[in-house]
Amino acid sequence: MSVSISPMSVYSLFGLSVDANPNEILEKCRSHCERWTLKSVTESLQKKMSAAEASVNAQKVYSEGEMYLKSAATVLLDPSARQCYDSWMSVMKHGSCAQKKLCRARLLWFNDTSKSVIFSKRMIDAIEIEDNEPPKKKKKKMVCAKPQCRECLAPFDFSEDYLVLHCHCTTRVGHVECLEGFSTRVKHKCPVCRQKLLKRQQVSKYLFWNVKEKYKFIA
Repeated sequence: MSVSISPMSVYSLFGLSVDANPNEILEKCRSHCERWTLKSVTESLQKKMSAAEASVNAQKVYSEGEMYLKSAATVLLDPSARQCYDSWMSVMKHGSCAQKKLCRARLLWFNDTSKSVIFSKRMIDAIEIEDNEPPKKKKKKMVCAKPQCRECLAPFDFSEDYLVLHCHCTTRVGHVECLEGFSTRVKHKCPVCRQKLLKRQQVSKYLFWNVKEKYKFIA
């Protein structure tokens, strides 16, 4: 299901506060979905139009409303989806350029991995990223034979101490002190996929350094 919603609409729809706990969310969602019936929709439409018109439009309104309610409920009941939605609401009100880029990346990652509900293109496009900094002149990059630390970008040596941080969406490798600081700063969770950062003391044999200065899985 694709969901397209505006700030606060999901919480307001179910009469919930943004800090509602899972039990409150489940009860409210269940109550609203149970009250949304073809009969109730027909009766509501008859107050605004003739009985014949209400009878013709009731089924379509009911079906579309049911899909919207279920997709909105899924967003709040799925922890990862709710985190993405809360992040989206936050940047829609007041978010820095960096926060908007991170939020956009999280929504795109969620859409690529979700099997139940996805955020619509309209929601993602609504995140307007404005970069007021003047474009920097491209400098000719010198190819470095050594890998670069993911955090400080300075070279490091595989023969010395280094740290690897694994998550669902990427692998970060670099100086122990740099990556320990990064892990602490993000509370040991990847800021994009929100999965726990797993620490490794060496690079897996399936991971190799390539000329583009990135780590790459080799099938």
